[in-house]
Amino acid sequence: MKTKRLVVGISGSSGAILGIRLLELLRGSDIETHLVLTPAAKITIHAETDWKVSDVMALADAVYENHDVGAAIASGSFTTIGMTIVPC
Repeated sequence: MKTKRLVVGISGSSGAILGIRLLELLRGSDIETHLVLTPAAKITIHAETDWKVSDVMALADAVYENHDVGAAIASGSFTTIGMTIVPC
């Protein structure tokens, strides 16, 4: 059972592979990952990597649309160990 939660944001900046690698590393850990991709991140993933956006999303335990203000991670009661924005 995963005991910790981390929100991972992948932006459209060059270097989206860093966010992907983070998700790969956390995949087998006790950290539950909650992913948000910006629209520009989806373009950058396609342009800079051999990854499909759907495969990147599959690395996370949960995925949210960047405009979803009702997402679980938007609540102050959603406990996490933090959030990382990669690249930033």
